[in-house]
Amino acid sequence: MRAVAATCALALLLFGCGSSGAGNANDAGPVKGTGELDAGVTEDASGAEESSGEGDATGQGDAGTAADGNAAPDGATPGSCSPDILHTGLTAQQTGVSVDAFDCPILEWAAKYGEPDPMIFKAIIYVESRFDDTSVACANDPCGTPKGWTTAESGCYGLMQVVPACGDDPGDAGLLANGQPNLTTDTSASGWAGSIFNPEVNIEIGISGVAGNRAQVEKQFPGCTTDQYTLMAVGNYNDYGSTQSCTVYNTAYDDPVVTAYKQYAAAAGYPAHPY
Repeated sequence: MRAVAATCALALLLFGCGSSGAGNANDAGPVKGTGELDAGVTEDASGAEESSGEGDATGQGDAGTAADGNAAPDGATPGSCSPDILHTGLTAQQTGVSVDAFDCPILEWAAKYGEPDPMIFKAIIYVESRFDDTSVACANDPCGTPKGWTTAESGCYGLMQVVPACGDDPGDAGLLANGQPNLTTDTSASGWAGSIFNPEVNIEIGISGVAGNRAQVEKQFPGCTTDQYTLMAVGNYNDYGSTQSCTVYNTAYDDPVVTAYKQYAAAAGYPAHPY
Protein backbone atom coordinates (compact mmCIF):
# COMPACT_ATOMS: atom_id res chain seq x y z
CA MET A 1 0.00 0.00 0.00
CA ARG A 2 1.29 3.42 -0.86
CA ALA A 3 1.74 5.89 1.96
CA VAL A 4 -1.15 7.92 3.26
CA ALA A 5 -0.19 11.55 3.57
CA ALA A 6 -1.90 14.68 4.70
CA THR A 7 -1.92 17.79 2.62
CA CYS A 8 -2.16 20.64 5.08
CA ALA A 9 1.20 22.05 6.11
CA LEU A 10 0.70 23.96 9.35
CA ALA A 11 3.62 26.21 8.51
CA LEU A 12 1.66 27.43 5.49
CA LEU A 13 -1.96 27.28 6.55
CA LEU A 14 -3.51 26.89 9.97
CA PHE A 15 -7.16 27.20 9.04
CA GLY A 16 -7.70 24.46 6.50
CA CYS A 17 -5.99 22.35 3.91
CA GLY A 18 -3.14 23.73 1.86
CA SER A 19 -1.70 22.50 -1.42
CA SER A 20 -1.43 18.83 -2.27
CA GLY A 21 2.33 18.91 -2.20
CA ALA A 22 2.39 17.39 -5.66
CA GLY A 23 5.70 18.94 -6.54
CA ASN A 24 7.72 17.36 -3.73
CA ALA A 25 10.82 15.43 -4.69
CA ASN A 26 9.74 12.31 -2.85
CA ASP A 27 6.15 12.35 -4.06
CA ALA A 28 5.89 8.81 -5.37
CA GLY A 29 2.19 8.33 -4.86
CA PRO A 30 -1.19 9.99 -4.35
CA VAL A 31 -1.66 12.43 -1.54
CA LYS A 32 -4.16 11.53 1.11
CA GLY A 33 -4.73 12.56 4.66
CA THR A 34 -5.63 15.38 6.88
CA GLY A 35 -6.41 19.00 7.44
CA GLU A 36 -6.05 21.29 10.44
CA LEU A 37 -9.72 21.62 11.27
CA ASP A 38 -10.05 24.07 14.13
CA ALA A 39 -10.45 27.57 12.72
CA GLY A 40 -10.11 29.00 16.21
CA VAL A 41 -6.56 27.78 16.58
CA THR A 42 -3.60 30.09 16.53
CA GLU A 43 0.04 29.21 16.92
CA ASP A 44 2.28 30.64 19.59
CA ALA A 45 5.94 31.49 19.16
CA SER A 46 7.05 28.02 20.23
CA GLY A 47 4.96 26.35 17.54
CA ALA A 48 2.58 24.81 20.08
CA GLU A 49 -1.06 25.28 19.22
CA GLU A 50 -3.30 27.25 21.48
CA SER A 51 -7.04 27.71 21.44
CA SER A 52 -8.18 31.28 20.82
CA GLY A 53 -9.99 31.34 24.11
CA GLU A 54 -8.49 28.48 26.06
CA GLY A 55 -5.19 26.96 27.04
CA ASP A 56 -1.88 28.61 27.79
CA ALA A 57 1.26 29.44 25.88
CA THR A 58 2.93 26.14 26.73
CA GLY A 59 0.14 24.07 25.28
CA GLN A 60 -0.62 22.60 28.69
CA GLY A 61 -4.35 22.66 29.27
CA ASP A 62 -4.92 22.94 25.51
CA ALA A 63 -4.57 19.31 24.43
CA GLY A 64 -6.74 18.32 27.35
CA THR A 65 -7.97 19.22 30.80
CA ALA A 66 -9.02 17.09 33.73
CA ALA A 67 -12.13 15.25 32.59
CA ASP A 68 -15.57 16.09 33.90
CA GLY A 69 -17.40 12.81 33.50
CA ASN A 70 -15.21 11.68 30.59
CA ALA A 71 -17.71 12.80 27.98
CA ALA A 72 -17.66 10.57 24.92
CA PRO A 73 -19.45 10.59 21.57
CA ASP A 74 -22.15 8.05 20.78
CA GLY A 75 -20.84 4.50 20.79
CA ALA A 76 -17.52 5.34 22.49
CA THR A 77 -16.65 4.17 26.00
CA PRO A 78 -13.60 5.93 27.43
CA GLY A 79 -11.05 3.67 29.06
CA SER A 80 -12.84 0.44 28.11
CA CYS A 81 -9.65 -1.34 27.04
CA SER A 82 -8.01 -3.52 29.64
CA PRO A 83 -5.37 -2.48 30.25
CA ASP A 84 -5.66 0.94 28.65
CA ILE A 85 -2.07 2.19 28.66
CA LEU A 86 -3.20 5.40 26.90
CA HIS A 87 -5.73 6.46 29.53
CA THR A 88 -5.26 10.09 30.63
CA GLY A 89 -8.54 11.18 32.24
CA LEU A 90 -8.40 14.36 30.13
CA THR A 91 -11.02 16.06 27.99
CA ALA A 92 -10.37 18.11 24.84
CA GLN A 93 -11.40 21.65 25.70
CA GLN A 94 -12.59 22.63 22.24
CA THR A 95 -15.01 19.73 21.79
CA GLY A 96 -15.68 18.46 25.31
CA VAL A 97 -14.84 14.91 24.20
CA SER A 98 -12.78 12.58 26.36
CA VAL A 99 -9.35 12.17 24.81
CA ASP A 100 -9.58 8.55 25.96
CA ALA A 101 -12.72 7.81 23.94
CA PHE A 102 -10.89 6.09 21.10
CA ASP A 103 -8.06 4.35 22.93
CA CYS A 104 -9.25 0.85 22.03
CA PRO A 105 -9.13 1.22 18.25
CA ILE A 106 -5.86 3.14 18.52
CA LEU A 107 -4.29 0.26 20.44
CA GLU A 108 -5.87 -2.35 18.18
CA TRP A 109 -4.72 -0.88 14.88
CA ALA A 110 -1.32 0.28 16.10
CA ALA A 111 -0.63 -3.33 17.11
CA LYS A 112 -1.95 -4.72 13.83
CA TYR A 113 0.21 -2.42 11.73
CA GLY A 114 3.30 -2.81 13.93
CA GLU A 115 3.47 0.81 15.01
CA PRO A 116 5.86 1.18 17.99
CA ASP A 117 4.14 4.11 19.75
CA PRO A 118 0.33 4.13 19.87
CA MET A 119 0.23 7.32 21.93
CA ILE A 120 1.44 9.31 18.91
CA PHE A 121 -1.87 8.59 17.17
CA LYS A 122 -3.82 10.03 20.05
CA ALA A 123 -1.80 13.23 19.61
CA ILE A 124 -2.39 13.21 15.84
CA ILE A 125 -6.13 12.94 16.45
CA TYR A 126 -5.97 15.96 18.75
CA VAL A 127 -4.19 18.03 16.11
CA GLU A 128 -6.47 16.86 13.31
CA SER A 129 -9.95 16.94 14.81
CA ARG A 130 -9.86 17.65 18.55
CA PHE A 131 -11.45 14.19 18.88
CA ASP A 132 -14.54 15.22 16.90
CA ASP A 133 -15.38 12.09 14.92
CA THR A 134 -17.80 13.99 12.67
CA SER A 135 -15.33 16.67 11.56
CA VAL A 136 -15.07 17.59 7.87
CA ALA A 137 -12.39 19.85 6.36
CA CYS A 138 -10.14 20.33 3.31
CA ALA A 139 -12.44 22.42 1.16
CA ASN A 140 -9.70 22.49 -1.46
CA ASP A 141 -10.19 18.76 -2.22
CA PRO A 142 -6.52 17.73 -1.85
CA CYS A 143 -6.73 14.82 -4.31
CA GLY A 144 -9.25 16.44 -6.62
CA THR A 145 -12.71 15.05 -7.33
CA PRO A 146 -12.64 11.54 -8.81
CA LYS A 147 -14.89 10.84 -11.76
CA GLY A 148 -18.44 10.24 -10.60
CA TRP A 149 -17.82 11.74 -7.15
CA THR A 150 -19.18 14.99 -5.77
CA THR A 151 -17.13 17.72 -4.16
CA ALA A 152 -18.75 16.80 -0.85
CA GLU A 153 -17.24 13.31 -1.17
CA SER A 154 -13.71 14.53 -1.85
CA GLY A 155 -12.64 16.22 1.40
CA CYS A 156 -11.03 15.16 4.69
CA TYR A 157 -13.15 13.27 7.19
CA GLY A 158 -13.33 12.15 10.78
CA LEU A 159 -10.89 11.83 13.63
CA MET A 160 -7.76 11.51 11.49
CA GLN A 161 -9.08 13.63 8.58
CA VAL A 162 -8.56 10.88 6.01
CA VAL A 163 -9.21 11.50 2.31
CA PRO A 164 -10.88 8.58 0.50
CA ALA A 165 -10.55 10.44 -2.81
CA CYS A 166 -6.82 9.71 -2.71
CA GLY A 167 -7.45 5.96 -2.76
CA ASP A 168 -5.45 3.12 -1.23
CA ASP A 169 -7.59 2.63 1.87
CA PRO A 170 -6.83 -0.78 3.40
CA GLY A 171 -9.36 -3.30 2.11
CA ASP A 172 -11.37 -0.42 0.63
CA ALA A 173 -12.24 0.64 4.18
CA GLY A 174 -14.81 3.43 4.33
CA LEU A 175 -16.01 2.89 0.77
CA LEU A 176 -19.35 1.76 -0.63
CA ALA A 177 -19.67 -1.10 -3.11
CA ASN A 178 -19.50 1.45 -5.96
CA GLY A 179 -16.13 2.69 -4.71
CA GLN A 180 -17.43 6.02 -3.43
CA PRO A 181 -17.08 7.04 0.23
CA ASN A 182 -19.54 5.92 2.84
CA LEU A 183 -20.38 9.17 4.62
CA THR A 184 -22.98 7.79 7.01
CA THR A 185 -23.07 9.75 10.27
CA ASP A 186 -26.09 8.12 11.91
CA THR A 187 -24.64 5.57 14.33
CA SER A 188 -27.92 3.61 14.31
CA ALA A 189 -28.01 3.27 10.52
CA SER A 190 -27.09 0.03 8.78
CA GLY A 191 -24.27 1.76 6.91
CA TRP A 192 -22.50 3.02 10.04
CA ALA A 193 -20.26 -0.02 10.42
CA GLY A 194 -18.47 0.82 7.17
CA SER A 195 -18.63 4.60 7.38
CA ILE A 196 -15.51 6.73 6.95
CA PHE A 197 -16.68 8.53 10.12
CA ASN A 198 -16.81 5.33 12.19
CA PRO A 199 -13.81 5.65 14.55
CA GLU A 200 -12.82 2.02 13.98
CA VAL A 201 -12.68 2.56 10.22
CA ASN A 202 -11.19 6.04 10.32
CA ILE A 203 -8.43 5.18 12.76
CA GLU A 204 -7.46 2.06 10.83
CA ILE A 205 -7.08 4.10 7.64
CA GLY A 206 -5.00 6.75 9.40
CA ILE A 207 -2.72 4.33 11.23
CA SER A 208 -2.23 2.17 8.15
CA GLY A 209 -1.22 5.30 6.30
CA VAL A 210 1.42 6.25 8.83
CA ALA A 211 2.67 2.65 8.79
CA GLY A 212 2.92 2.84 5.02
CA ASN A 213 4.82 6.10 5.31
CA ARG A 214 7.19 4.45 7.79
CA ALA A 215 7.94 1.58 5.43
CA GLN A 216 8.62 4.06 2.64
CA VAL A 217 11.00 6.34 4.58
CA GLU A 218 12.84 3.33 5.98
CA LYS A 219 13.69 2.39 2.39
CA GLN A 220 14.42 5.94 1.30
CA PHE A 221 16.59 6.87 4.28
CA PRO A 222 18.33 3.86 5.86
CA GLY A 223 20.09 4.19 9.19
CA CYS A 224 17.66 6.45 11.08
CA THR A 225 16.38 5.60 14.56
CA THR A 226 12.90 4.23 15.22
CA ASP A 227 11.83 7.56 16.74
CA GLN A 228 13.17 9.47 13.75
CA TYR A 229 11.21 7.22 11.43
CA THR A 230 8.09 7.90 13.49
CA LEU A 231 8.48 11.67 13.11
CA MET A 232 9.34 11.30 9.43
CA ALA A 233 6.25 9.18 8.81
CA VAL A 234 3.98 11.47 10.82
CA GLY A 235 5.33 14.52 8.98
CA ASN A 236 4.58 12.86 5.65
CA TYR A 237 1.05 12.14 6.86
CA ASN A 238 0.50 15.89 6.87
CA ASP A 239 2.58 16.80 3.83
CA TYR A 240 3.51 13.88 1.61
CA GLY A 241 7.16 13.95 0.55
CA SER A 242 8.17 16.55 3.13
CA THR A 243 10.74 14.22 4.71
CA GLN A 244 14.21 14.85 3.29
CA SER A 245 16.50 12.98 5.70
CA CYS A 246 16.68 11.45 9.19
CA THR A 247 16.75 14.97 10.65
CA VAL A 248 14.96 17.07 8.03
CA TYR A 249 11.22 16.50 8.10
CA ASN A 250 7.94 18.30 8.68
CA THR A 251 8.55 19.87 12.10
CA ALA A 252 5.78 22.43 11.52
CA TYR A 253 3.33 19.55 11.88
CA ASP A 254 5.32 17.27 14.15
CA ASP A 255 5.92 19.91 16.83
CA PRO A 256 2.25 20.41 17.84
CA VAL A 257 1.74 16.64 17.66
CA VAL A 258 4.67 16.10 20.02
CA THR A 259 3.39 18.84 22.35
CA ALA A 260 0.08 17.00 22.74
CA TYR A 261 1.92 13.67 22.94
CA LYS A 262 4.02 14.79 25.90
CA GLN A 263 0.98 16.04 27.79
CA TYR A 264 -0.93 12.81 27.23
CA ALA A 265 2.05 10.61 28.08
CA ALA A 266 2.59 12.47 31.35
CA ALA A 267 -1.09 12.23 32.29
CA ALA A 268 -1.21 8.52 31.48
CA GLY A 269 2.10 7.59 33.11
CA TYR A 270 3.04 6.29 29.67
CA PRO A 271 6.69 5.56 28.81
CA ALA A 272 7.16 8.46 26.39
CA HIS A 273 9.56 8.21 23.50
CA PRO A 274 12.16 11.04 23.55
CA TYR A 275 10.96 13.00 20.53
